[in-house]
Amino acid sequence: MTSSYRTEKNKDNAGLTTGLLKFILPLFTLLTVIFSSCTKDPVKIGIDLLPDEDFVHVYSTDTMGVKAYTMYDDHSVSSDSTRMIAGDIYDKYFGSTHCDFVTQLRLVTAWPHKDFVVDSVFLYFLPSKVSGDTAGVHYLRLYETGTLLTDTTEYYSTQDPDTITFLGDYRLPILTADSLYTIRLSNWVGEHLFRDTTMFLPATQFYTDFFKGLYVSIWPETNPVLMTMTSADDPLQITVYYHDKENVVYNYSFVATNKATNYNRFLHVFTTAEADKQIKHINDFVLDTAVFLQTYQGVYTRLDLPSLTAYKEVKRIAVNKAMLLVPVHLDGETYVESKMPARIYLRYRDSDGNERVVPDLVHDVSFMDGTYHKDIDCYVFNIPTFVQKYLEGEIANPSVELYFPLSADQNVIFKANQNNPTVRFEFAYTIY
Repeated sequence: MTSSYRTEKNKDNAGLTTGLLKFILPLFTLLTVIFSSCTKDPVKIGIDLLPDEDFVHVYSTDTMGVKAYTMYDDHSVSSDSTRMIAGDIYDKYFGSTHCDFVTQLRLVTAWPHKDFVVDSVFLYFLPSKVSGDTAGVHYLRLYETGTLLTDTTEYYSTQDPDTITFLGDYRLPILTADSLYTIRLSNWVGEHLFRDTTMFLPATQFYTDFFKGLYVSIWPETNPVLMTMTSADDPLQITVYYHDKENVVYNYSFVATNKATNYNRFLHVFTTAEADKQIKHINDFVLDTAVFLQTYQGVYTRLDLPSLTAYKEVKRIAVNKAMLLVPVHLDGETYVESKMPARIYLRYRDSDGNERVVPDLVHDVSFMDGTYHKDIDCYVFNIPTFVQKYLEGEIANPSVELYFPLSADQNVIFKANQNNPTVRFEFAYTIY
């Protein structure tokens, strides 16, 4: 019976076709729907059902113009008291720089209340860094200063020291870093420091009312030398050796400790640079093809981002990326990859003209970057927080300034404006 049923069905060709169509037509319809849906971005399925204000739009550009200038402020605040720098340097592009400093001397032990006869006086100092012609002829010049130094006072990079007593010129030995040096001073320097020992008690009276500061400079007779001392090392002291009526020998020291207030002075003479390399545009807002950044509070680079002004009118904007790429000039001699400074920092000016570090630096120095990327010969700076705060009105102007800490000792020249390559600003943002 089963065999007869199969035979009859197999003989019915129309029945086979009808059966196949029952399965093929629904399957074809299903596949058509599936393939049709695959031609659309699955992210956008149903997008036409939502109002425009519910979307997040992401935009980016790397064509925003940057205007670069070389600037100089001879009245900038010399606020870093962690280093004391004396001597001179020369750069064929930047010219000559003279550095000197004023520091307090502190009493570190109680005065023994003894009669005295001064036997000898020595200056001890410990350089943490030395550069230039260390074997040349150089003289250390010392003065007493008459103005009280305080932590709350602002001192400026070209501020002349208030010198009142010349303490002498003394020839320097050959200098190397991290070596302790001794220079014998005139005995009358000790007698001058001891002229009223009642001023040694309390100890603060010595540097507030009696001997308020020591001015230190180095003057070269031949090629320049530059010496840096780090205040954390208590790197400088004057020790007076003396005896009393019973010929008992004593010594007493006056020390520039890490708690002492000090400031550096930096004098820049740009006209001594080589004629064909001398900086031609400073503070004149000329868009030159090169801009300059100098150590020891010399010229600095200002970067204006005028294209950002239009974005202040955009509502609900979130900055995703704001990156400056600043290409360097390498001459194969003074300016080479191996000598590029480890990091450059960024600041801006508030509405009162005061210098402020960019907020991206405050949060995380590694995020701001500021390091040299040798694969692209550029310094790279990430500043999305700065740009966001500018767009929200918390920062007045879309301008930043490149600057060095006092630990830097290598200048930098950047390609800019009509140069190729030039400074680029890459900007990405979200409208939400």
